[in-house]
Amino acid sequence: MKPKIRPAKKEDLDALLELENITFKEETFHKNQLKYLLLKAKSLVLVASIENRIVGSVIILLRDNISNARIYSLNVHPEYRRRGLGSLLMETSLRLLKERGFKKITLEVGVNNKAAQDLYISKGFVMDKLLRKYYKNGGDAFHLINKL
Repeated sequence: MKPKIRPAKKEDLDALLELENITFKEETFHKNQLKYLLLKAKSLVLVASIENRIVGSVIILLRDNISNARIYSLNVHPEYRRRGLGSLLMETSLRLLKERGFKKITLEVGVNNKAAQDLYISKGFVMDKLLRKYYKNGGDAFHLINKL
């Protein structure tokens, strides 16, 4: 089945929360955080769906009067990984941000998350710096930048 990428709707909140809890073991969003990001924050939230099931998402924080955006979260359900969904979400996100006039996108990725690092680098991101003890568990992260 071909995945469909679309903007998230408020009706997607429970599915996004379920995906979040399946995908991440630590650093997960709570329902109120996701609700805020989806409905109130200056953000772009996209979902990937297959047969009307949400199997991936990306949350991007936007800022008024600043041409920088930050990818806050990208996740794909474990059963649907290695099918190009993360790549499709990233390509769609970068295209939409460029169309909206954004010039730079940043994100953080765990130093041990090689699969995600490879994806981001394949989409034009470059490692900017190491962030020591970035995560709650004390894990380090890389800060990456993509200049559109």
